[in-house]
Amino acid sequence: MASVGEARRSSRRLILVSAAVAVVVLAGAAIAGTRLLGDGGSGQSTADEPYYGTTAELEGSADAIVRGTLTATRPDADETVATVQVSSIAKGSVAAGAAIEVAYSASGPETPEGLHRGGDFVLLLQVRDGKTWNLVNTTQGYYTVAGANLTPGPDNDVPLSASVTQRLGMS
Repeated sequence: MASVGEARRSSRRLILVSAAVAVVVLAGAAIAGTRLLGDGGSGQSTADEPYYGTTAELEGSADAIVRGTLTATRPDADETVATVQVSSIAKGSVAAGAAIEVAYSASGPETPEGLHRGGDFVLLLQVRDGKTWNLVNTTQGYYTVAGANLTPGPDNDVPLSASVTQRLGMS
């Protein structure tokens, strides 16, 4: 018959082994979850926002597609509000020559790092309210214009259609 001391030691060992197994299982689940939910090299954003796999989906998600110059920015709580002088329109009710405001996140994974004052951009926008617009998402919501070339952000492999680029004076 086992002594009380041996029974306690055996019980402690069982608790330690169970705890070690639980740690290994949780670590494995965390790694699997990161791989499943992360971008895994797919080029898709890991931010909590939609990602569009095709040109039709991306352009269809926009209420307006415009080309313009970002002329000013100002902070507003946890966002940046940019003033964009619109030069041409491919979709939507924005007028060429109008100045519009586009709000986007000022920090975190939802920050569109490529937007800067003085830059010429094609913006894919969704209506926020009567005065302000949002990007359809922060990785696919803008393309940098350089001459007749459009450069998407680093996590965007979806091109714009020829009809959109033509209407914006890009081809």
